[in-house]
Amino acid sequence: MAKLSPSQRAKLEALWRSMPEHMRATLRATTKAAAPSDPASALLSTIFAELDEAMRKPAGDLAKAYVLAPLRPLVGESGIIPPSRFRFTTEDLSKIWGWMGRHLAKDMVETAKKCKRPESDPIWFEFRRQAGAALAEAVHKADRVPKDMTALLKRFGGEGRAMLSDAIVLLNNCEEIAGAMAEVPEKIEDFDDDLSLTVKRLHETMHESNAEAALWVLLLTMGRLESPWQIFRVVKRIGRRDDDLVVSKTELAAVGDAVLGDTGYFAARLKQPPQTLEEAKACYLVFDRFVAFSTGMTAEFGIRKDGRWGRSLFGLRAEASTNVEKILAKVPLALDAGLPEPRRGRSGRVIPAQIPPEAAIDKAEGLLYFLGKCREHATAAAIASTQKRIADAAEKRMQEAGEMLVDLVATSEGQNRTTAQDGLDITVRLMLAAGCDEAASLLRRRGVAAAAA
Repeated sequence: MAKLSPSQRAKLEALWRSMPEHMRATLRATTKAAAPSDPASALLSTIFAELDEAMRKPAGDLAKAYVLAPLRPLVGESGIIPPSRFRFTTEDLSKIWGWMGRHLAKDMVETAKKCKRPESDPIWFEFRRQAGAALAEAVHKADRVPKDMTALLKRFGGEGRAMLSDAIVLLNNCEEIAGAMAEVPEKIEDFDDDLSLTVKRLHETMHESNAEAALWVLLLTMGRLESPWQIFRVVKRIGRRDDDLVVSKTELAAVGDAVLGDTGYFAARLKQPPQTLEEAKACYLVFDRFVAFSTGMTAEFGIRKDGRWGRSLFGLRAEASTNVEKILAKVPLALDAGLPEPRRGRSGRVIPAQIPPEAAIDKAEGLLYFLGKCREHATAAAIASTQKRIADAAEKRMQEAGEMLVDLVATSEGQNRTTAQDGLDITVRLMLAAGCDEAASLLRRRGVAAAAA
């Protein structure tokens, strides 16, 4: 379009804008297909691309997201998502972008903001490499100048140096990593042999030129696995071993460390006892995920007890078991507060209890739910005896309370009967939460019969 006058160019752009999108798409596709064999079509294809670009708005504020796109899969908040899927906060990205815009790469940032090309255009790879180079130069300088390192750590925090190193690798190798990850599904339910071999090939091809970038192919693949511990399937192929004797001492150790990091994340989240049924359900999902990671690691790879990974893993198992047992130990106290437990006087007469506060009932319900669900993983988590002892005692208390409440329903009148019936309903609710479905159903039927007598 260089030979066109400004007036001709404006008219052509106006004509292009007036066309429906489907017509523009047809023209683009037709000329692109014919371009390799027809110079006129090649010229038209170039013109249509320029017209499309002229119609688009500059990237503006979107330039930040486009340039830092390689970091996007690893953006999150610490403590909210597993560490293998978290490396940068949104604040980190804002600080990086601001640092480049004010000091490190002002020209690149301004040019990127004015760029009208879509995010998929290769020009953005060039912007990303420029960003990576600018960051690398700044970090290299900070390594040599103490006051610059002090300023860097003040800006980004104590882990800022390591975080920026990861950003540099991802930005400098953005095109190669993007090409590799395009061959890996966004979500992987099962890391089968074919896909494992594909990732091995991608890793080895990239490893020849850049070992750090190749490692990120494995870490990013792990982030797409429904069962992240399955990443050991490709680690075995690359390391040519099915145990950690040698692998844990190579660069592949970062992959095992990432799986262990996630395992520790779930173990630590078991410290807070649930206060409601919904919290208990969430807590159990955390416990279930911990057990899956813990057992999955040893099922997929030979983790030696006396090795570095083995010592860490068994330490995490002990931590999780302790945390879960502390939660289960709160069940008796929760029943004291949340179970409307009548008592028998010296004469044998049943003395009703007051209806507990709803918050106390909610807490008991949640803890009983967690107690009942823990049975599924009690052996794997080494809490079988504790779980059974507390569960048996809780079930016995609820059954005895239920029997006395049935008697009260049968022998009481007016408000006393209503209170007894409410207490019976609460007891049934707690028994259901604990997984005592048959006992709860029987108690409910007995209560109905007692009320009808």
